[in-house]
Formats: sequence, C-alpha cells, structure tokens
Amino acid sequence: MNTQNLVAHKKMLAIIIGAAILATAGMSAASAQTTGTTNTPPQIQGSINIEQLLLSKVTVSFTDAANTAAGAVTNGKVIGGSLKQMQGSLVYAFQVIDDKNVVYSVIVDPSNGTVLYTSPGHAFHMGGFGMGHGGMKGGFKHGGEGWNKQSAPSTNTTPSSGTQ
Repeated sequence: MNTQNLVAHKKMLAIIIGAAILATAGMSAASAQTTGTTNTPPQIQGSINIEQLLLSKVTVSFTDAANTAAGAVTNGKVIGGSLKQMQGSLVYAFQVIDDKNVVYSVIVDPSNGTVLYTSPGHAFHMGGFGMGHGGMKGGFKHGGEGWNKQSAPSTNTTPSSGTQ
C-alpha cells in the first residue's frame, strides 16, 4: 500500500487506530482490576462436613477390607484400592491379582466388610511402555461388566480417622 492510498483512506485508518487504542486501554483497565486478586475460592466452614459424615459410617478399616478382597480371589494379592462412591453407595474398590496374573475387581462394603462383587478375571499384561495391547499404556483390564457405571472419579484415599 502506498502513501496516496493511505491518505485516501485516512478516515478508515483513523477508525482502525482509534479501535486499537480503545482495545489496548480496555485491556489495561481489565488487567488493573484483577491485579492483586487470585482465582481461589473463598474459605468457608459449613456445619456439615461431608468427608467426616461419610467416614463416620465406615466401620471396616481399609486394611481389613483389603484382606477380605484378597481372600475373595484364590491366591489373591491386592494391587490397588480406594474408598469411593459407586452407583450411589460408598464402597471399597480393590484390584486383586492372582498367581496366574489374572486381575479381578473386588467391591467390599465399608460398613460390614462383605464382598459385594467380584468381577470375572482378566489377564494382566505388562509389556513395554505404551507398547501394544495391555502394556503400561493399557494397564490391567477389569472389563466392562457394568458394575462401575455412574461412579465418581476415585480419590485413592484411605480413611484417616483411625479406622486402619
């Protein structure tokens, strides 16, 4: 674009420059308003603590539930587990492996220690990192038997209220 075209379009150029100045000023003002503030939620202390309420109903320790889960599978050893919400209930969910490298999902009731569910076994494959089906990328497979529909993400925590 040459100088003659710029002069011919000076109204358009003035509008563009004005818009750029306003946009820059607007961004500066917005930045100034948020300076010194953080995006952390406010600290509140409600009268009902959900975690404490749930844990008050847990009468079986994580260790005892893990032993129960291991016993639900012949030659079973627990390789992972957590206390979690599943299908509207609070449960211990464990992964148990047997001496043939078959992995089972075992669900234990945290109130009375009974086994609520044991999945069919699935082979545990430990290949190279991300190599092929079932390697580190795939991990163990618990199948899609439907027992875990509607479950919340696991927090992988154990009760800390002295129930261990």
